[in-house]
Amino acid sequence: AVRRFTAGDPQLPASALAAALTTHPDPVLDAFRTRLHAPDPAADAILCCLADVTTPALARRVATLVHDLLEARPEAAAPAVAYIDRRLEHGPDARPVLFPLVAGLLHSRHVQLRAALAPVLAAPGTDASRALRGELLDVLLSQERDAAVLESVLRAVVLGAAESGEDRTRALVHRTALLLVRTPEGASRCDRCLVELARGGRPDFAALLVGWLTEAPQDWAALIGPSALRVLENLAGGVSVPA
Repeated sequence: AVRRFTAGDPQLPASALAAALTTHPDPVLDAFRTRLHAPDPAADAILCCLADVTTPALARRVATLVHDLLEARPEAAAPAVAYIDRRLEHGPDARPVLFPLVAGLLHSRHVQLRAALAPVLAAPGTDASRALRGELLDVLLSQERDAAVLESVLRAVVLGAAESGEDRTRALVHRTALLLVRTPEGASRCDRCLVELARGGRPDFAALLVGWLTEAPQDWAALIGPSALRVLENLAGGVSVPA
């Protein structure tokens, strides 16, 4: 079965091989590694199966496999990040394996990988995953200085605002925007992103943002340019932010 799977037999799904992980971990993981390190449409199915591996020793080996895959093939970020998203929902029990994996990936030189991780960490998640997502997002924001990654965080925070609540959303929008405007061309990028989100990302975001500006203009003045502010005021129903 291992040889057939490694050779790409379409009649042998990843789930069939995953069932043998506990009894034959070495050949099964080697087979998965071989398939994952080649352009292969089975990557989604393989990593989906591996997300359900929770035995600590095996989970650590799977995490190593995922880390090595992403360092070698950052273009495989989408299925690997989906694996991380699913593992986050396993709650605190997943932290000993997942935290070092994701924290290490956040130091990756590959911007596309960090940008793919950003919305998963910025998402509100469920009660099971919220604390670990927030902890890992804090790691990202403490060190990230690439505009594409920060914009990815900003968009995810706003799109998840309904589930996150206003306080968390305001704090993360402010923190992320402050980092974004400090990057090259970050101010214009931040303006464009906020306007796009207010127009189409979340219907009441313009009103929320204008409300925050009205309550604490000194906190937001450096983050939103005058042209973007006028657009946001119009989108919020013509409300004017005090000068």
